[in-house]
Amino acid sequence: MKRRDIRHGDAGREAWRLLQTGQFDAARAAFGELARRAPMNRRVHHALAALIARAGRPQEAHALLHDFFTRCPVDPRSHEDGTEYRRVVRIRGFGGTRPILKTDGNGRYRPSFRGGHFTLRYLLARRDFAMVTYTVVAGSRIDPATMPRHALLINSIADPDSEGGSLKSLEGYLTGTGARNVINRPENVWQTARDRNYQRLRDFRDLTFPRTVRGRFENAGPEEVEAWLRREGFALPVILRRSGTQTGRTTRLIETREALRALCKGGLSGEFYAIAFHNLRWRGSHYRKLRLFWIDGAFHPVVCHIDRVWNVHGGNRKTEMLGNRELMNEEMRFLDNWPDYVGARNADTLHRVAEATGLEFFGVDFDLDEDGRLFVFELNPAMRHSFDHARAFPYKRPHDEAVTEAFTRMVESRLARPGAGG
Repeated sequence: MKRRDIRHGDAGREAWRLLQTGQFDAARAAFGELARRAPMNRRVHHALAALIARAGRPQEAHALLHDFFTRCPVDPRSHEDGTEYRRVVRIRGFGGTRPILKTDGNGRYRPSFRGGHFTLRYLLARRDFAMVTYTVVAGSRIDPATMPRHALLINSIADPDSEGGSLKSLEGYLTGTGARNVINRPENVWQTARDRNYQRLRDFRDLTFPRTVRGRFENAGPEEVEAWLRREGFALPVILRRSGTQTGRTTRLIETREALRALCKGGLSGEFYAIAFHNLRWRGSHYRKLRLFWIDGAFHPVVCHIDRVWNVHGGNRKTEMLGNRELMNEEMRFLDNWPDYVGARNADTLHRVAEATGLEFFGVDFDLDEDGRLFVFELNPAMRHSFDHARAFPYKRPHDEAVTEAFTRMVESRLARPGAGG
């Protein structure tokens, strides 16, 4: 793990060693002392908050970072060299985003964040420009005097459920300053919440988006949840998913009352989506998910994942596809010519949907139903781009590289616009 800031000498090196090796109690004490000595150091406060959250005190961790980002919204570790005409400000939010500890490939711990954003790590191939990260505290007013002068804003906030307050704060800033050179304006990201996607896409010609309704519960039992489902017009089976989460971690298919009782054991609390379940099978025995990234007015194919489980996600990709030549050939056919694979009419519909979002970057997961019509699972900017699967499926690499190149070209073209800046 590379550390750009080692100004704290032996104490800093020892704190990071303790964290990396999992000695959390000692690391927490060490980072607490570092935070007192370095009240403006983002990495130190991030590490301390992640350690506090790991100790079972998430509210304390959130309060620590809320105070820090209120005082220090600009990350001083960012690439600050260069003039304002070649400076990009990446916007992050801090509302529902949580500090966590993750392990790297060598089993060492490091601080990270979970939720709310898309990462630029694999989306930018070149960075021949200055980049600064600005963290917006949810519900706050952004003081224009604290915003570095820049040529372009990249709004990496991607989940309106977990970072809705941050999106609204950013929207207020952009309205007040009149800034226009923005990738993914916050008011357009706001519309990608699952229930709002349903509201705007349900009457879209030539596609289906499953009925989606949001509900909030407080220690609810199965009878209360079932009554709410009936009032909203749902019958079992139905999908329940906690809002503000991605990658299917909290997604449950409730097929029976027994399954609902198990979900509500101890009381169900929080905000959930109810999503109509469609048992959309591919060739009778499998399920399929197709993914495209929309970048600067064009689609780029990413995934044709085929599996035997209905909740198709990348984490279980190797269980069915790896070594299965038929399924890999199917994916290659999609990647090589996705408009031909889905059909011209469906490709045109997807383009009309993309243009209606007003976004410069997002991903869409979908399939084709038994009649060959589009069935959209979800659409938002929160989908992660990486080269992880290209290691096991090397035929994906050129297509993954094309996504990176397209995003990089989009940023470079925005920087070259006359009058860009803010």
